[in-house]
Amino acid sequence: MISTKNDKPNVVIIGGSYVGNKVVDEITPKVYKTHNVVLIEKNSHFRHLFAFPRIPVVPGFEHKAFIPYTQPGSTDASAFFASVNAATTSTASAVEGYTPLPSDSIQIVHTAATAILPDKVILGNGKDTIPYDFLVLATGTGRPGPDGLVGQDKEPGVKIGKFHQENVKKAKNIVIVGGGAYGIQMATDLKTHEPTKSKHVTVIHSRPQLLNRFHEGLHEITLNKCKELGIDVVLGKRVVIPEGGFPLETTDEEFDVHLVGGGLVRGDLVMLCTGAVPLSEPLRTLAPTAIDKNGFIHVKTTLQIDAPGISNVFALGDVADTGAHKAARPAIVQAGVVARNIEKILQARASGQTQPEKFDDYNADAAGIHLSLGLNDSLKFRNPTAENPNPTIMWDEAGSQKLDAGCSKVWALRAPWAGKDSYQL
Repeated sequence: MISTKNDKPNVVIIGGSYVGNKVVDEITPKVYKTHNVVLIEKNSHFRHLFAFPRIPVVPGFEHKAFIPYTQPGSTDASAFFASVNAATTSTASAVEGYTPLPSDSIQIVHTAATAILPDKVILGNGKDTIPYDFLVLATGTGRPGPDGLVGQDKEPGVKIGKFHQENVKKAKNIVIVGGGAYGIQMATDLKTHEPTKSKHVTVIHSRPQLLNRFHEGLHEITLNKCKELGIDVVLGKRVVIPEGGFPLETTDEEFDVHLVGGGLVRGDLVMLCTGAVPLSEPLRTLAPTAIDKNGFIHVKTTLQIDAPGISNVFALGDVADTGAHKAARPAIVQAGVVARNIEKILQARASGQTQPEKFDDYNADAAGIHLSLGLNDSLKFRNPTAENPNPTIMWDEAGSQKLDAGCSKVWALRAPWAGKDSYQL
């Protein structure tokens, strides 16, 4: 069993991406006096995923997309969670009554969670465990199968980014499979970045509408931008994945990319922007009926998992079937609901009750997205609501995008101790 820093029971959060980190931010001030907060994260560094579609296209900032959770030689997570754990900013220190939390309030364990039992989490090697009083699953989506449980250090992550950059540099005819946000952002970056804008780019999408989880208005905006930039778009077609997959490197000669039902396109490099699945498998040992046929976790409106007799396990974000669009913005709201409901259970216990009289409920809002369409253009788009039958469209000021896709901002927020010379850490 992995020991925590004291004998208090644990609130364990599995998954240290945007959503899991927000849960830590929200829950720690509410429980630190009675509970440890333990974050289980398989990767060595926080990965700023919003930058990932741009990394293969624009060299030079790939190392900035990986932000350390702790300072070199330290296991203290207080700096990364500065919003709750230390008055590191003038804003925080100026808040009346602000008291920094103890530096040992949060512990990060860098390994994979492979199975969940009623009172503990089984870790990667099968020998180590972490007990929990409350458990929050914020595991998100990732590669299918066992690979989804494998973490990644910064060095191989950066090498993969540079590998893609070299192949993009050599390629002349790039085929992008997947017309969701990831594929569209990569395609439009390719056609607006000066060194790559002359390359031929084709986007193949299996649905009749790009970004098909949104109102058709976003499809029209995106399709028009693709036409403006000279990007070929093939809709309503799936590609035939050859045995062994497509070549990982740019080929000297173009090859055929066959489409299901007939037809083909030509290319010398294929970039797959599809295939992420919910990473819910560790829950199967505790509550198999709470996982649907697609791998998403059934949750109640309280964001407790929908399984008989289990009230102390929660799920949110991309891995959970909350009714919300899979994105950071709704999951940030969900993090607040989870934190408040855990607090309510603790308050009920303190008063001699097993459960609170009333929980907070999560109600899904209309889907929205902040989408870049190349290096210069981006917009915020929100689906129609009951109050507004039309989609909301807000274009950002032209040229206001940061070339590093916000990496510097994340470093300033999550690693305030680091300067520009620290981006390689």
